[in-house]
Amino acid sequence: SATDHGIKLFQFRLFGRPQTSVFIAEWRGQKIVFDGLPRPGNASRALAWMDNKGIMKDILEKAGIPAARGATCFRFRDAEKLFARIGPPLITKPHVGSRSRHTTVHIHTPGELAEGFRKAKQLSPWVIVEEELRGMVYRGTVFGGKVVAVVRREFPSVTGNSRSTVEELVDEENRDPRRAGPVFHQIPLNQDVAAELRRQDLTLGSVPRNGEYVRLHPKMSRSFGATTSDVTDSAHPDTILLLEDIGKLVQDSVVGVDFILDDIRKSWRTQKSSGVIECNSMPFIDLHHYPYSGTSRDVAGSLWNLVFPGSVPGAA
Repeated sequence: SATDHGIKLFQFRLFGRPQTSVFIAEWRGQKIVFDGLPRPGNASRALAWMDNKGIMKDILEKAGIPAARGATCFRFRDAEKLFARIGPPLITKPHVGSRSRHTTVHIHTPGELAEGFRKAKQLSPWVIVEEELRGMVYRGTVFGGKVVAVVRREFPSVTGNSRSTVEELVDEENRDPRRAGPVFHQIPLNQDVAAELRRQDLTLGSVPRNGEYVRLHPKMSRSFGATTSDVTDSAHPDTILLLEDIGKLVQDSVVGVDFILDDIRKSWRTQKSSGVIECNSMPFIDLHHYPYSGTSRDVAGSLWNLVFPGSVPGAA
């Protein structure tokens, strides 16, 4: 996309070797150096705290933006108090990102809480303990205070047809050529899948009803077989406004917002379980470029237009 916009892009190297994700971009004499994703102008203050889930939760709640109930805990006994006050199901996760690693979902018992707390502590001294909202997970990407794309992030799953077993449905799904990589992958049949099926009183040999949704993994990582669908055009105007309000609240030009809704086509105000779960200062924009289904969005192009105004495709 940089080449299409007439932008020269170089990766920073030391002794001929790439240095992580540091790049230099040049357009019409203007140069910027960035790590991960480019940003216009000087870095905002929000970069110091946007990825801190605990701080972000407090900021959202004070602004009246719906978020999962919970808090940041250092001691396990504080987590136990939250468990008693909020009630299951809960999730635990480090207070700073781990791309779903060290995150535990479906916590219903004190023992599961202890294990989830211990797992999150491996990465961070502070642990987020919060309610597990019900619904689909969405990512809204906001550039310059405006929503540029919305994608639904889908758990590895199959849909019943009243004839095939879960295992047969997975085999059929894994034959889809879109799962041949490098973006999307096959659904592995492992202990995580067996555990997720048990929560639904199912096994690999069960025959789901026609249209029955069967979730196969507790996490929506593409490496576990998760998929994505572009839903930008079907997002309700209230949700678009909510995402843009978050962009204004954060006061940063690049924000990825993860939120949960039952139905993106309906207003979040009418959905009981809606809420923001976190914000990201370096969102994965490839989610929008390569959806499993739906329209591909040139989000990188939108970002370059923001960083170098006037750098439209074909401009040199």
